[in-house]
Amino acid sequence: MNTRRIIFWVCFLIILALIIWGLAASMSRPIAVNGVPAGSPAPVSTTDHVKASGSAGAFVDVNAQVTLIEYSDFQCPACENYYYFVEKLLQDEPTSTVRFIYRYFPLPQHANAIPSAMATEAAGLQGKFWDMYSLIFKNHADWTELTDPTSVFVGYATTLGLDTAKFTADLKNATSTSVVQADLASGQVAGIDSTPTFFVNGKAIANQPTYADFKKLIDQAASAGSQ
Repeated sequence: MNTRRIIFWVCFLIILALIIWGLAASMSRPIAVNGVPAGSPAPVSTTDHVKASGSAGAFVDVNAQVTLIEYSDFQCPACENYYYFVEKLLQDEPTSTVRFIYRYFPLPQHANAIPSAMATEAAGLQGKFWDMYSLIFKNHADWTELTDPTSVFVGYATTLGLDTAKFTADLKNATSTSVVQADLASGQVAGIDSTPTFFVNGKAIANQPTYADFKKLIDQAASAGSQ
């Protein structure tokens, strides 16, 4: 066999191996369309923000029947709408039925997605994550279209009684940045490409058009978990 033929067959085998590898990679990659189906979300960890259901509104991790994970973008209009769904759900469900985990998934088309995420992380460093989370969603129109929403977020920090100097410095905290980026990366691994995306007990669900539909899915999961 001459040298030219050897080179031909070596190149052919390399190309064939690359094609097979590419097909295997594409088949194993999770796909999400409106949240269904998708790969599994990352396990709940100590860096997650967790809120429990029940009238007491305890902001604690619990052994709940339902673990509801949301990957969200604060600047996303649909996420703003679902904020009210989730808040009502946590009020309506019995104590410890649901543990809600909020994770960041800042979309590249939203310039203020990361700054708003950093604002909640900065507030969280002073024990006010969920308070800032609520203010940011409830006052969506005040900051989403601003070139620089920092002054608005500092105003929220003042309203919450935070140390505004520390809050402002923490808006660029490297640890907080790593939390946001880790959430984003875990969402990408799970196949997410839109917000909000919800997982109920590890399985992606389709976004529901009404609160009643949303609550029905959660109640079904709670019922299945108690059997």
